[in-house]
Amino acid sequence: MKKKLFAILLSIVMVAGLLPTVAFAAENYNLYVNGEQFTSEKLSIACGEGTASYDPNTKTLTLNNAAITNGGKSDESPKYGIRVVGDTDLTIKLSGTNSITLDNGGGIFADGSSDNYNIIGDGKLTINVKWDALYTLNGNISISEGAKLDITSAQGCGITSYNKGILSIDGAKVAVSSYYTAASAKELEIKNNSEVVLIASEDRFNAAYMGDENGAGKIEIINSKVEATSYYPALFTEGNLTVNGGEVKCTSTADGAIWTKGNILIKGGAKVTTDGKFPMGGNGTFTVEEAEIDAKNTNENNIPAIFDESVPVIADGYHLNYAKAVDSEGTEIDLLSSGTQYFALYKNVHFITKAVYPVSFVVTPDGLTNVVVKVNGQEVTGSVSLEAGTYPVEVTADNCKAYTDNITITADAATHTQTIAMTYLPADYSKVDAAIAKANALNKNDYKDFSGVEAAVKAVVRGKNITEQSEVDKMAQTIEDAIAALQYKDADYTKVDAAIAKANALNKDNYKDFTAVEAAVNAVVRDKNITEQSEVDAMAKAIEDAIAALQYKDADYTKVDAAIAKANALNKDNYKDFSAVETAVKAVVRGKNITEQSEVDKMAQTIEDAIAALEKKPASTKPGTSDKSPQTGDTSNLALWIALLFISGGAAIGTTVVSRKKKYNR
Repeated sequence: MKKKLFAILLSIVMVAGLLPTVAFAAENYNLYVNGEQFTSEKLSIACGEGTASYDPNTKTLTLNNAAITNGGKSDESPKYGIRVVGDTDLTIKLSGTNSITLDNGGGIFADGSSDNYNIIGDGKLTINVKWDALYTLNGNISISEGAKLDITSAQGCGITSYNKGILSIDGAKVAVSSYYTAASAKELEIKNNSEVVLIASEDRFNAAYMGDENGAGKIEIINSKVEATSYYPALFTEGNLTVNGGEVKCTSTADGAIWTKGNILIKGGAKVTTDGKFPMGGNGTFTVEEAEIDAKNTNENNIPAIFDESVPVIADGYHLNYAKAVDSEGTEIDLLSSGTQYFALYKNVHFITKAVYPVSFVVTPDGLTNVVVKVNGQEVTGSVSLEAGTYPVEVTADNCKAYTDNITITADAATHTQTIAMTYLPADYSKVDAAIAKANALNKNDYKDFSGVEAAVKAVVRGKNITEQSEVDKMAQTIEDAIAALQYKDADYTKVDAAIAKANALNKDNYKDFTAVEAAVNAVVRDKNITEQSEVDAMAKAIEDAIAALQYKDADYTKVDAAIAKANALNKDNYKDFSAVETAVKAVVRGKNITEQSEVDKMAQTIEDAIAALEKKPASTKPGTSDKSPQTGDTSNLALWIALLFISGGAAIGTTVVSRKKKYNR
């Protein structure tokens, strides 16, 4: 029993001793780099000064400044710098500057049935080998994420998916110069600003050949730059070719630069240049949307640049913007007006197509008449087809300001309906301005009430347009009506009334001629207004002037003259003192007028009073004298001489009196 137990324990120990060896055995991976195989214990391989590292979980091979110069699997011929054995997906991540250089080998080889072989990263890989540079037996090849490949194959192919998978270049830079086909697969997709150069140097090969044994194939280039050069068509596909944006340049040294067994579609503003010895084209349709195509034929013979059974057709919504050809004699011919029907006749055809959009114009406001719309100086009616771009537009309409501006047309449908808002011409305010000027020229103080005019002026609204002209004219008329309704203030007759009162206060009988005053008063016209004030003032002045020109009548000197005559009749010698009379007579002032009659009468009274106050001298009483003495002859002679003496004396006295009278009655 003990022996059995011991035997069992020994067996267990022996089995346990074997277990660690099985659990920790190294795992080999079907990936060879630089002549070495990756294992679970060897996930990094030195490659020159760089390394190749493998992550089996993500199946990612990272090349970090790797310089690969040795072949992979020891029993393979030729040897490849990177060798994938079996059904293993592989992603190669590039970091830094990497290279595969084999003078008698190939670059990368995968012989399994995996679907995915990817090259990514922002590093660079240079492959310079004798045989195939990048070869997969099955599956797809993808180069993306900024990867850069520079491939040279001295006697092999460039990039090959043997059983016709998909070759995708996405945002990468790839340059292939190979002996045989530079790129071969079922489908080629180049997109996202990739830059690709494909060159096949050997005769009877293509730069790019896409197709399988079933006649399926496709080339699609999207917003990328591609240059392809080969003996046979640089781009060849069993199916369709689409170039959507970007720039493609193809050269064939012995054939057409591009050939498809399916359809060709060039669009998205792509620029395609072809240079070949035979026409480019295909068995299917050749459709062009927005693009520029420059097709050349460098054959010495007169062979057209475009295949006559695949003449380009401009798709709906696009049109020729430029089209010129060069014939066999080098003569340039403008084909813009004739369309594409003659494109297959010439050795060189260069044409540009642009997308056009149906653009309609909506001119507002509604109801405008004689509306004319011009685009680029050409009158248009209804909808017009325009390319994307900026265009000068002119619009005219009755009663509107001319509209001039630029419109911008894009693919955005919102730009395909252009609304033009016209501006009415301004209303004519000339009548309003004239009415206001007329109002401003008035002196409001001349009128009884100027508020109506001021209100009409303030009510003017500026900025009216020509459709509101009647309103503007009404404003002018309102001002004019307010002005017409103004009433002048009455003229001031104060001076006239004062002058008339002054005239009425006069006694016309005191004046020689009072008719001028009466005429001036009678000439007064009442109800004059303030603008005629000068006339009213002239009336007052006329009365005043007539009054000022009045001449009083002369005073009545009858009593004075009578008193003087009375005094003169007296013999002053008979009176004691005659001087008072003489003084009174001398005091007489002649030339007095009727208003001074009292003074004149006083002069007469003074004389009368002086005469009345005279006292006679007493009679003579000398003795021995007698009046009754007898008269004799001698006496008679004596009496005669006495009489003559008295007469002479009387004459002298009379002369003196007259002289004195004249003196005092001046």
